[in-house]
Amino acid sequence: MRRPSRYTSPEFSDRNYRPARGTMPDDWREPDSPPSPEEEDPDIAEESPLETPSRAGDDTPPQPRKRSGLRIGQFFTGGILTQEEFTRRLPVIVYVVFLMLLYIANGFHIQHKHNELDRISEELKQLKTRAVTSSAVRMTLTRQSEIERLLREYRIPLVLDHTSPHTIDE
Repeated sequence: MRRPSRYTSPEFSDRNYRPARGTMPDDWREPDSPPSPEEEDPDIAEESPLETPSRAGDDTPPQPRKRSGLRIGQFFTGGILTQEEFTRRLPVIVYVVFLMLLYIANGFHIQHKHNELDRISEELKQLKTRAVTSSAVRMTLTRQSEIERLLREYRIPLVLDHTSPHTIDE
């Protein structure tokens, strides 16, 4: 038998749903809590927190707030370069760009070194093969029988002494 999911259980029905803390409607409050300042003084509730308070005797309409966000058009037109926040953070931006260029240059340097290492290892393999080959040829040429054969072949009048060497007495 299948267990019911915890989301389909009766505790999760719509009538038992309570929104998370801080997401309650503005007019909702606990039954035992005292009234908020807006509920006590209706003049405070009428003021909008987004508008700037007007001075007494000033009939000019309130100025709309200036948008201080980053827009794509400012990026392409260069208007972002004149913003105070950008100029304030310019040393950090230059430092980050410098680090990025350093990272890219280091990558190219490492790639060049790897290519050089591959080339040198290929050359080392070829030189090792050549060294083994020349060593084998040298071993063959230095045998006494091979030396005698070469002397006869080139008609060099060198006679080998077949007497055994004598020992020196003290």
